[in-house]
Amino acid sequence: MDHLTMCVMDDIQAVVKGISETIPWAEHHIKVVGTAGDGEHGWTLLLEKDPDIVISDIRMPKLSGLELMRRASDHRLRAKFIFISGYSDFSYAQEAIRLGASDYLLKPFTPPEILDAVLKVKKMIESEQVRLKQLEQLEQKMNASNLQLRQDYLTGLLRQETGGRPSDSRWSELQIELDAGNLMVMAIEMDCYTEYGYTLQLDDNEIIPFAIKNILDETLNMHTRGVVLHESKQRLAAIFNPPDGLETSMLLELCRENVEKFSKKTVSIGLGTVARGSQEIHNAFVHAVKALAYRFYSEGNCVFQYTELAQADCVAPDYPVEKEQQLLYALRCGNKDSCHLIIDDIFHQWTLSHKFPEPQAMIRLLMGLVFAMYRAFCDEITEEERIQLEADLSALEENRSLTFGGWKSYINHFSSMGCEFVENKRLRDVTQAINRAREYIRLHLQENLTLHICARSVHLSPSYFANAFKKETGMTLIQYITKMRMERAKELLIAGVQVQEISQMLGYEDRPYFSGLFKKYCGMTPTSFRQMYLK
Repeated sequence: MDHLTMCVMDDIQAVVKGISETIPWAEHHIKVVGTAGDGEHGWTLLLEKDPDIVISDIRMPKLSGLELMRRASDHRLRAKFIFISGYSDFSYAQEAIRLGASDYLLKPFTPPEILDAVLKVKKMIESEQVRLKQLEQLEQKMNASNLQLRQDYLTGLLRQETGGRPSDSRWSELQIELDAGNLMVMAIEMDCYTEYGYTLQLDDNEIIPFAIKNILDETLNMHTRGVVLHESKQRLAAIFNPPDGLETSMLLELCRENVEKFSKKTVSIGLGTVARGSQEIHNAFVHAVKALAYRFYSEGNCVFQYTELAQADCVAPDYPVEKEQQLLYALRCGNKDSCHLIIDDIFHQWTLSHKFPEPQAMIRLLMGLVFAMYRAFCDEITEEERIQLEADLSALEENRSLTFGGWKSYINHFSSMGCEFVENKRLRDVTQAINRAREYIRLHLQENLTLHICARSVHLSPSYFANAFKKETGMTLIQYITKMRMERAKELLIAGVQVQEISQMLGYEDRPYFSGLFKKYCGMTPTSFRQMYLK
């Protein structure tokens, strides 16, 4: 418990000393912070210490105790007075009570009497402190409740959730300190990065959005009157009166700059049209959100005004049909590098115009392009790979706030992902084709195996087959056929088959030619090889 402070005043030093020193005030959580022997010194002490309790002689030199109490009351000092007096004049007691004295003791008095009087006043002060604290808490709750009601009402106006036409009387009842006839509305979103570029999702850490709200609130109210609201998890909104002596555009730039300076984050701001009354706030906010949507073409940290955008000649974007066909062909071939070059051309064509279309129109075109790419991949990939592409598209649909640059990054990513699947499937198909060709060769070693015959057996062109075969086996087709025939010849030699028969069985009509090939492959003649194993 905190100590209460007390001053003792009397023109008799023995009385002052007796009261201040003989009673163990600290045991009762009371601290004597000063004493005085006359009224003027006593008044200086009151102003300096502002004590909780004053024990004073009712009549003192220079200033009486009653005069001290009058001055303390005029200056709204908190001191409670206990008067002591050697005079039994009833008029003094009446005046002291009239002025609000807490007690009145006649000399001579005992220390227990003084202690009892002080403890009664102490109890009174503590009761008042409890009541004041309760009142403060109640006032805080009422202020918080009123603040919440104002915020809920204003948020409802933004969203048009007020249940009918907004009421001017409700505006007054809630004591909203804004000129309802001249309002501006802005929408604010924090800039964040994702894997594919900028997005508008707020940081998961709730401290940052609240910090940004406080910065915006302080900046606005330095130049005008305004209220900043959490319109949604991802968006703040501000309703404010246009500032005097400062362009509204400059105020918005100050808001943007201060957020970046003090929070180390960036925001994008959209300013709507003027609201000439509470009933127009929703429409002004819709315009602010539409202005903010043009952040799609930027990298954030920008201010957009609906009035400027509405005057711009925004044309519908030309769709590059021929480029799309080239892209789809490259996708089906799994040619990632070509795909990226074509995607660069498509986005470059869109950026040639300085008049950007309404963001949602562009997003619909981009979404259509992505789904056309998806359909092109579906015919070339496995079911499992198709499911992976669909999962990636689902993530895209959830992330509706990619910027124009973010969309380009995503489309490049999607094309790379699909091309990898196509390439993997192509490699799997080639491997299977080469394996079938190897089996065909094994079963037809006695025949005249040419490049065209082997390629035709697996339905591939000779040139493609030759390259694929060497890439898959590490040997040319002729090298592989020779190897297979020589290995088969070894088996037949060990089995005791004659060299002439083996030569014919493996498609060699000329025995010396066969023997020469065998010696070149094995380092010895067929006869020597057989003798080595028959020993």
